[in-house]
Parts: sequence; C-alpha cells; structure tokens
Amino acid sequence: MTNSVGVLGATSLVGRPLLARLVASGNTIVACSRQPPTEQAAGITWCQPEDPAPVASPITHWIALCPAWATVDAFAWLVSCGAKRLVAVSSTSVLSKQASPDAAERRLAERLAEAEKALVSRAACTGVTLVLLRPTMIYDGLTDGNITTIATFVRRWGWFPVCGPALGLRQPVHADDVADASLAALDHPTPKPLYTLSGGEALPFRDLVTRTCHAHGLTPRFVSMPRGLWRLLALVGSCLGFSRRATIGTAARMNEDLVFDHADAAADLGFRPRPFLAAHGSLDAQRGVVTRHE
Repeated sequence: MTNSVGVLGATSLVGRPLLARLVASGNTIVACSRQPPTEQAAGITWCQPEDPAPVASPITHWIALCPAWATVDAFAWLVSCGAKRLVAVSSTSVLSKQASPDAAERRLAERLAEAEKALVSRAACTGVTLVLLRPTMIYDGLTDGNITTIATFVRRWGWFPVCGPALGLRQPVHADDVADASLAALDHPTPKPLYTLSGGEALPFRDLVTRTCHAHGLTPRFVSMPRGLWRLLALVGSCLGFSRRATIGTAARMNEDLVFDHADAAADLGFRPRPFLAAHGSLDAQRGVVTRHE
C-alpha cells in the first residue's frame, strides 16, 4: 500500500468503509468531499475539490467514488495534486440502462459512457494509470439508497409493487467488497483498465425484496401489476413529485437478468464478494459482517 492516498467522494456509501481501512493501514489520507463531516476522525486531512495543495507532498494514488462525470470535472485538479494512478468507480448502469424504455435512464447510461471515455482520454494524455470499476447495485443494508428504499416503502405501505413475476436476476454488491476491490486495484502492479464488480450471488428480484424485508423485520407482501398499469402509476407519481425511482424502466428490468461476470476482478484483485443478506440473516448479522471486515 502506498503511503499517501487521496479519496474523492469520501463521504459516499463506499467511502466510509474505505476510509476505515485506510486509517487502519496507517496511510496518510486526504479525503475530498463537497460536504466534509462535522466530526472528523484523526489521521484524515479533509478538503473540497479544487482546494489548493491539500497537503505539502504530492498525492500520487487516488480513488474516486463520486459519479464518473464528477471525476472528469476534478481530473485536472487530481493531476495538479500529483495523481499518477486513479481508481474510478462507474456503474454497470452504463450497460443495463442504455436500452431502457425510460429516456432519463438512457441519458444516464450515455452520461456514464461519455464520462468513462473522457477519463480514458485524459489519463492517456497525462500519463495517469486509470482503473475503471463498474459495480452492480451497491448496498450496505443500513444506509444505502437501494436496498433501504425497498424496506422504507414496505414499512410505510405494508406491501411492495412488482411488475409481473419479477424474476429477473440481480447481483447486489456490498459496499465493503467494493472498498476492498478499490484498494486492491490501487496496489496492483499491472491492473487491467476495467473491472466489473458484481455481487456474490445472483437472485431473482422478488427474492431480493423478500430477503430485504426479513432483514428489516418486515413481512414481504407483493402487489403484482401489469406493465401498462405500472407505466400509468409511474407517470402519475412523477407528476406529483414522488416515486421517482418507480419508472417504466424499473418495471421492465424486474424481469430482466442483470448478471455480470467478475472473473477478472476475482483473478487480479482477489475479489470475493459476499452473498446478499444471507437468506435467514438479519441486519444485526450484517452489522457483524461489516465490523469484522473493518
């Protein structure tokens, strides 16, 4: 492990376990966020993007956990800080949403693709070694905006809406596992330019919801809707300013297999992702897993 590491997007879901690992390893850490925490742990120098010279010596190794386009915006600043290697997190949404029936989701996929291309181009021009990571749905079971959104909905309404049977496969990946892969990519002597990070098991979307409910002490109840009704409700919800996640694209993907191969990450980075919230587990058990890994 290099002695000095910069983290862009340090207050993100992956940033929290990543900083814990870096502190434990004794690194000099520069954590960058537009909203630094009010309570700051010892051993971390906090700054905001484009702050001049956050530390006296160059920071050669960086991990960017913010949206890929924000990493593009900060690229020149990273180089001015001394960046020689950059591990940048993107998303498999660049693939899974490129043909979505929802225009906003297609624009997201296009934006991700353009950001990845821009990072590759700028890295080549500046001599920075770039490693792109594409994780699937990131969760920690506690504070993420994916799995906890499901639990929040069920807790409020007592049921969860699905489109048809909702048997499309998913591979949620734990934030801790993404943090471990980021550090491994930072240290690998000859990394590949791109790694996919998918979860430790593929499970039907309906099972994902069921396990989430059990982990939060909730009873899973489903209301299955045809795509036409889902489209109408998504339109109404959008007009009223809520249910922004309940798009027609979301409904369509419930019955699509979103399965990605992480063999390269396993071979090069020792990537061994955990199963999703073990079938009979709970969030207390999940917290135990997190604690042991940190």
